[in-house]
Amino acid sequence: MYDLIIRNGYIIDGSGNPGFHADLAVKDGKIAEISRPILTPAKKEIDAKGHVVAPGFIDSHSHDDIILEQMPDMKHKLEQGITGEIVGMCGFSCAPVSDRNKAEGLKALKSLMNEGSPADNTYNRQYSDYIRHVQTIPTGPNFYGLIGHNIIRLAVMGPDNREPTPAELEEMKAYVRDAMESGALGISLGMHYTPGFFAKTDELIALCEVAASYGGIMTLHMRYEDGNLLEGVRETIEIVRATGIKTVISHHKVIGTPKVWGLTEQSLQMIDDAIAEGLDIYLDQYPYTAVSSTLVSNLPYEYLSRGTEKVLAALADPAERKKIKDLLLADRPAEDFFFGRLIGASKTHPELNNTRILEYAAEHDMDPYDLYFDVMLWDELETSTIAFLMSDEDVDRVMQHPRTMIGTDGLMYPGCQSCHPRANASFPRVLGHFVRERHTLDLVDAIRKMTGLPAMVYQLAGKGLLRTGMDADIVIFDPDTIIDAATFNECFTPAPGLDYVLVGGDVAVKDAVFQNVYNGRFHTR
Repeated sequence: MYDLIIRNGYIIDGSGNPGFHADLAVKDGKIAEISRPILTPAKKEIDAKGHVVAPGFIDSHSHDDIILEQMPDMKHKLEQGITGEIVGMCGFSCAPVSDRNKAEGLKALKSLMNEGSPADNTYNRQYSDYIRHVQTIPTGPNFYGLIGHNIIRLAVMGPDNREPTPAELEEMKAYVRDAMESGALGISLGMHYTPGFFAKTDELIALCEVAASYGGIMTLHMRYEDGNLLEGVRETIEIVRATGIKTVISHHKVIGTPKVWGLTEQSLQMIDDAIAEGLDIYLDQYPYTAVSSTLVSNLPYEYLSRGTEKVLAALADPAERKKIKDLLLADRPAEDFFFGRLIGASKTHPELNNTRILEYAAEHDMDPYDLYFDVMLWDELETSTIAFLMSDEDVDRVMQHPRTMIGTDGLMYPGCQSCHPRANASFPRVLGHFVRERHTLDLVDAIRKMTGLPAMVYQLAGKGLLRTGMDADIVIFDPDTIIDAATFNECFTPAPGLDYVLVGGDVAVKDAVFQNVYNGRFHTR
């Protein structure tokens, strides 16, 4: 007898092959049979007539390792069909945090959460110790991790803006080696952020060579995603060419005013040329035209390199404020710097959440730079930002690339009051908005980008396909009604049209509501 039979569904198996009508049987957490009809009885049945049965979605770009211990259910991910997450992105992983630079390491992790702080006894360790610990925690979805370059650099060098000494470089390489030997998927780079921005290409190559020697992968938030996008792609290709490492370019996009929109046409051509050369490069993307980050990340790097306390002191000093403002104005006018930019989440002034900086400043007769500096000072640099800096055409173009996977790149945390809706609704948005409404993708290819492709790229055993013997991580949804209901003002609204999510054969979500099932775990390579 089977544990479960899903009857009358339209199977889209994640491979990119056409869909077909069949029943699917589950036993002992695995897919036991796919045929029509299945005659063997089952303890339970689900009628999926008129609905799609697909593999569980894989979030190819997640930061949920930061909150894994505080929110192990990750119901905001399960409730959009995600049964697996790739974490440790953009150079930020939860380990290592060294004794000598513990404060800086924990501050970097805390800044991603916007509230709370990782417990010292949890995060002060090598990556191998971290893996051993998190594997004891039952979770909603499954997890797979990378070690982050920014956290490695903080552990070894603190926030210093300099090149590592030979001994420091060897210490960083040892951290990568430990992570790879403990089962990390690879290394993530985040050169847009400090201290990763201070690293020269040679340092990045040296660390990626270690990961590559173990068959690991590299993901990277490129140094530039604005008008200098093509320079960011050139550096990426240089690293891949030097190391041979399989690479995923994180959330590929061009951001800025309409003057720079369209650059993805050239960036994708550069990537295609590199692939034709034999380099192994993929992309991930979140399906929105708005970015989300921290307000502080837009300060001049010469200030960011000073460390948190000195930045706060500068923001409190009128003379220093004027210097920062002059530097920012020298780079671009205020209307460009604040173009489309909102205050995302302020822990001290939540009434400012989702307010546009330029509009609010004008309404209250303020200099927008004063509002920008004030809210960062009030929040001790932990204010998030949302900015509408991308075009629909660029988003479509990247999404249609055959090597693009879907990710959320979203962040929530305990007590979160406001966030970018990508954290809660990215996958239903692709299926509803980009497949059914915009026709950017067809349904089969969209599901491939959510399932089979990331499972192949990251080599996730048993995941990403509906095949006999594979893990029974399954999503059932109505293709005619599924849509992203979460918005920038109401970011926690669940997705209609999502019927069931199974993890390890058990129903973890029914009618888009988490069922308190913890069948996930943190996997190693």
